[in-house]
Amino acid sequence: MPYVLVGTIGDKPFRHLLKEGEQSVGRGEGADVQLEHGTISRSHARIAVEGSRITLTDLGSRNGTRVDGRPVNGTVELTHGSEIEFAGLALLLVEEGREDGPKREERTGAGGESSTDGRHEYRLDDSSIECSSISIGDIFATGVDVGSDTSYNLFRVLADAGGFLTTDRPLEEICEQVLDLVGRIVSTDRTLLLLVEEGEPEPVVRASRFQDGVESDEIVLSQTMVQKVLNDGEALLTTDAQQDPRFEGAESIIRQAIRSAMAAPLFDNENVIGILYADTRDPASWYREDELRTFTALANIIAVKITHARLAALEEERKRLERELSTARDIISNILPSEIKSVPGYEIAVYHESCTEVGGDLYDIRPLEDGRCVILLGDVAGKGLGAALLVSCIVPVVQVLMSRPGDLAETAGLINRQVWQSTDAVKYATLFIGVLDPATGRLDYVNAGHNPPYLVEPDGALSELASTGMPVGMMESVPYEAKSVMLNTSAVLTIFSDGITEAENESDQFYEEQRLMDVLVRERAGKADAILERVCADVAAFAAGRSQSDDITLLILRRSP
Repeated sequence: MPYVLVGTIGDKPFRHLLKEGEQSVGRGEGADVQLEHGTISRSHARIAVEGSRITLTDLGSRNGTRVDGRPVNGTVELTHGSEIEFAGLALLLVEEGREDGPKREERTGAGGESSTDGRHEYRLDDSSIECSSISIGDIFATGVDVGSDTSYNLFRVLADAGGFLTTDRPLEEICEQVLDLVGRIVSTDRTLLLLVEEGEPEPVVRASRFQDGVESDEIVLSQTMVQKVLNDGEALLTTDAQQDPRFEGAESIIRQAIRSAMAAPLFDNENVIGILYADTRDPASWYREDELRTFTALANIIAVKITHARLAALEEERKRLERELSTARDIISNILPSEIKSVPGYEIAVYHESCTEVGGDLYDIRPLEDGRCVILLGDVAGKGLGAALLVSCIVPVVQVLMSRPGDLAETAGLINRQVWQSTDAVKYATLFIGVLDPATGRLDYVNAGHNPPYLVEPDGALSELASTGMPVGMMESVPYEAKSVMLNTSAVLTIFSDGITEAENESDQFYEEQRLMDVLVRERAGKADAILERVCADVAAFAAGRSQSDDITLLILRRSP
């Protein structure tokens, strides 16, 4: 006798005739039994028909499979009348021609002034509070009889809850409205809305409400209940917890005098993002299963709205950061020179690339009134917006202080003090500050903790301009030493940030100083822009397409023959 799967998907009846052999079940287009429902995995399960024997195997689906209320682990055998729950969708397996029976059994259960505090603390104990449970699929697959006044009222609340799905509200306001809606569904002594937060080991209470006379200084919830709701996605109901022998000695139930409680997963159609919880101490106010169904359906609506609100907040934050980064880019672009002014008798080439939207490297070449030229290159500790802000502080300070006549070492000390006063000790910068006399080729410099620049002579001899003091901004008062070097005819001075020497390849190897020195010595006879191009090409060839984690700045200064 052939078998068919029957049920309802959305508002439409569903019927699928099973064929001999194996057939896949899932949401994907390639599934033999295609179920268009948000809770179904793309490759959810497999049904095998061998004559009169039918078996079902769950394929590791996200939301699980149940047969007659029991989870499927591995392979189970099916018979006429088997109730199969594919996550949030319930179907019946029946012999063809007998599709009108048997019916699903309904599980049955016995049936002031508030305050809110969005960040209530609670603790967990090991007691269970499960008396009966219901899956999310049960809620939407079977519906609720709305013939009674009570059920009609409950679904009126759900209809009202659907209204705030279409309006933009902040998360705090949504949580407050949830408490109001729960109060219209059931009578509660305590109502809690808990959300799973990144970095938190347990869900966090984002909204809570307590009736008069109910202590709110400590909230104790069942560890078993919390984990079952979060992990299994099932709503839980307990009726008379005080009389249930399983709760004997359970602190979270007995001490708080809980009579009946409900906990529903906040399921946003993709993930369980939290828990909606309500309880009562009134012996005459036991919660019923139809209330649990409505409570769970409300939790689903709430979860969807919360997820949308979170995504909207993330999008707004993304836009805000983009606006800030755009502003920072504009500021940095106006601070760093867009083109380098020529220095008579010298060739200059500069390359600058940020690894993020805004970088922490800085450079400048600026003539002084006496005919000399200031050469600046630096690297701010850190990356991103914070580093860019310090760049915007350092460059103008250097420009102002270097425009005044004075000792270079003392000027470096003033720059250090100004940066130290403008930031904290963890924000600092390495700087190379040079003052070039174009006529003589004399370069006076202070190296404040920066990578030593390389000076390559026409005969290939290479020397380093080593550090003469600490990075600026680390301490309030730091001594600096000024040194001098001569740039002879055809000599090449290379100043760079560590983004060059610390460029990495796919094997996590660094480019390193020696490789840079080899290129500079080999290419020393070329013009400044040709040398710069060769260095950049060699770094790119070494990295072989790997994105870099640091800004790259390279300045080549060559005294013309």
